[in-house]
Amino acid sequence: MKCLIVGLGVFGRHLAINLTQLGAEVVALDRREENVSIIKDEVCAAAVCDFTDPSPLARFPIYEMDAVIIAIGDDFEASMAFTMRARELGAKRLVCRVLSPMHGRLLRLLKVERLVVPEEFAARGLAHSLLMRGALDGIDLGSGHAMIEIVTPSALEGQSIAKKADLFRRHEVRLITIKRPEHTLLGGLLKADPDAPQPTRTLGTPGLNETFLRGDILVLFGPEKGLREFLDADPS
Repeated sequence: MKCLIVGLGVFGRHLAINLTQLGAEVVALDRREENVSIIKDEVCAAAVCDFTDPSPLARFPIYEMDAVIIAIGDDFEASMAFTMRARELGAKRLVCRVLSPMHGRLLRLLKVERLVVPEEFAARGLAHSLLMRGALDGIDLGSGHAMIEIVTPSALEGQSIAKKADLFRRHEVRLITIKRPEHTLLGGLLKADPDAPQPTRTLGTPGLNETFLRGDILVLFGPEKGLREFLDADPS
């Protein structure tokens, strides 16, 4: 997969790194040389580009890119200009960061395939994790459903998934996967720093015979009401 990212602020930079780690070939552009310097060794190519003039986009094979992401986060005019130019150059799939409601309406008129508001997305996820007792993180999936992460309740430790299946079924909650702490030398060293995240490995799709262990992080999906009831329920 080939992607072009225009704008290397926090959102664009992390998107570029994550796409590269997932195997994509990423070309990244930004008007600030310092932003390009930070990421140039992480992606296939990175270059400085003047955002006042979108014409340099024609130097890149836009029509060959699987996705063009306009991640400019602080310049309405530049975002619109680069979006329109990418469309003119035959972008197959256009993804844009939305800067305001008006910006979003204009992007829809340009038939942009996907609009992204990273701050809103993060805020909604934080709201879910704050309002659900015990939730470490959350993602709003719309239509009253969410995905959350919780530390395994002590009453579930040592119990198998099969034995507690009724508890999940009663609240219409599904166990997506389990993130299990890595008990390695590196994990022990990191644990000395209370602010450092403990390394984990994802178990994939856990079988019914899998046992919940202390410290496991459960990734759950379900209706918001059901998730709240699950978190408030006595799992013993």
